[in-house]
Amino acid sequence: MRKTIADLARGVYEHNEHANLADRKARRYHPYSFDFDSTPLSLESPEEHWDEQVKQVHLENREHQIKRLELEYGTLRIEDVIRNATDLGAKSMSLLAYHNRLHTQARRAFVAGVYYPALVAACALGERILNHLVLDLRDSFKSSEHYKKVYRKDSFDNWPFAVSVLTDWKALADGVGADFLALGDLRNRSVHFSPETYQSLRQDALAAFERLNAIIAKQFGYFGLQPWFIEDTPGAQFVRRTYEDHPFVRTYIIPLSGFVGPLYGMELSQQGLWTHLDYSDYGDDELSDAEFAKRYRERDPTKIVSREMIEKHGR
Repeated sequence: MRKTIADLARGVYEHNEHANLADRKARRYHPYSFDFDSTPLSLESPEEHWDEQVKQVHLENREHQIKRLELEYGTLRIEDVIRNATDLGAKSMSLLAYHNRLHTQARRAFVAGVYYPALVAACALGERILNHLVLDLRDSFKSSEHYKKVYRKDSFDNWPFAVSVLTDWKALADGVGADFLALGDLRNRSVHFSPETYQSLRQDALAAFERLNAIIAKQFGYFGLQPWFIEDTPGAQFVRRTYEDHPFVRTYIIPLSGFVGPLYGMELSQQGLWTHLDYSDYGDDELSDAEFAKRYRERDPTKIVSREMIEKHGR
């Protein structure tokens, strides 16, 4: 019997059953849940070379965002709030995990001008992310020489050791290890007593957020050339076939993904959540990652699955 997505109770989200699908070689995992905040970009002044209409729209958006900041932080120090939010920059795009809410809280502290709590929060969140990675992935590396050093521990405060473990496990995207170590140095200088900290609170907090943002963008982001994503798929990311069993991908990305073919569609539910729409069977095509990307780029808009198509013709 030919098994298809239509036979699965949760369809493209029935991750434990996808290996048995008849058309699995024509499908890839497409992550669809993410978090970001581009508010700071709206607070910047318009560029002189912009078209007048574009300037006007930007200024209107800026005024709207300032009013929102006034509601959240009050009007007494609104110019400082605007400066802090602008200097902080956009919150990096990230898949949904344990860090998103805490990242938002730490950023709000900086925008409010409470720099030391913001600094400590950014450093602490970096350590929390580092710990989660080791603890969440260690059971996938039981044969590793490091496993006996980490399997009984509940937390790790030795950042260089944790980074070396994750590096040996090939669990980190390019550059993430160096960002962790730089944030760890800042954490040690800021959390342990150092009189110089009083003179550089805002500067150090900004530096901490820059490193934290880089860690999240590179490791948990969607558009940073992460090794587990197929290249050249504008507007979307798909997991490479060879990375489907990678511990980081299996733990963090696939649970937030739909298993789709190149003609999938998306639908916004009444609850405000995006869900996938797709054909039940793509046949016996065996698509390489490059072929999948090509079909995605060149897909016929009239064949992309929509709710109207499903109701009219089925799949």
